Amino acid sequence: MWLNISTFMKSFFYYSLSTALFVAALPANAAFSDVPSDHYAASAITYLQENGYVQGYSDNTFKPNQAVNRAEAMKFIIAPLVSAEQLQQFTSSNYNDVPSDAWFLPYVEYGRQAGVIDGPESKPNFNGGNTVIKAEFLKMVLLGNKIDARSAYNEIQLPLSSDVTNVNEWFYPYMRYSIASSMTRISDQGTLNPGQKLTRGDTAVLLYRLLMYNQNKRNQALLSMAETEINVLLGSLEQNDIVQAEYASARALLSARGAHTKNPDQPVVLGALKITEAFRALVRGYRAGLTKNYDEVIRLAGDAWNLASRASELSSDDNIKQLSSQLQGIAKGMADEARALKGV
Repeated sequence: MWLNISTFMKSFFYYSLSTALFVAALPANAAFSDVPSDHYAASAITYLQENGYVQGYSDNTFKPNQAVNRAEAMKFIIAPLVSAEQLQQFTSSNYNDVPSDAWFLPYVEYGRQAGVIDGPESKPNFNGGNTVIKAEFLKMVLLGNKIDARSAYNEIQLPLSSDVTNVNEWFYPYMRYSIASSMTRISDQGTLNPGQKLTRGDTAVLLYRLLMYNQNKRNQALLSMAETEINVLLGSLEQNDIVQAEYASARALLSARGAHTKNPDQPVVLGALKITEAFRALVRGYRAGLTKNYDEVIRLAGDAWNLASRASELSSDDNIKQLSSQLQGIAKGMADEARALKGV
């Protein structure tokens, strides 16, 4: 390890990026008999039920832990977007496995014509009985809500986790956007789980978070995500795990970018964005040090120092200023170490 990051972390006191925007979460009222108020999806399910996005079963249950197949997912996404009269117009399908009497036919056909799913020209079967996976659902719900995830944040082409490393994978833009909109976050195992099979509770949470983001009600969550990723980043560098630090720096940057998209003039968001950009520069500098490219280390450490300074200028928030000061200390230490090694 060319740089002992612990030396600089000992004096790094973590200040929250999101404290200034803290809003206490209210407990959800139980909308269904099998969704207690402390269930992870309770707030999402309650909101969606109250606003007509989802319905339960006749026995007043929601079955949040039940798997969702592709046909059910299409109804879940499409039903709030169209009227019953519009759905009645769809009476046949060209998919080999969607018979004319299938209950889900109207949702599938609307989704196909709206570009939410690929047509039978490229995929002859819809496979409605297959359990929907996370990446599929994210793509469908974003396209259903007319969000161009392929263009959004397209300048960021970075591996995001150990299971989302190839930026050319079909699902990469949707995973990227889901981080920037706070729809999903890293798991305790450091994965984003694009292949995860979803339950009704999972799909409710993903849709709810997208709706809240569109209403500009996810700023707190995004800044909290950014600070969590910075902690992961620093812990990874302390363990000399540059790969995990790079993943975390990309996710932190996306979280801050997502907050900035909705709040481009809010000082604390502007400051947080510069903080995440500074940490991204530090991680790149650390990587350069592993290849003994000390000139590049010095340059990137300087970029990090300047970005931290800019964060302090943009925001008067005490937490941002403290973070900026501590970050500049790390950047200086990195540059000094590189200069010393360069002189050997």
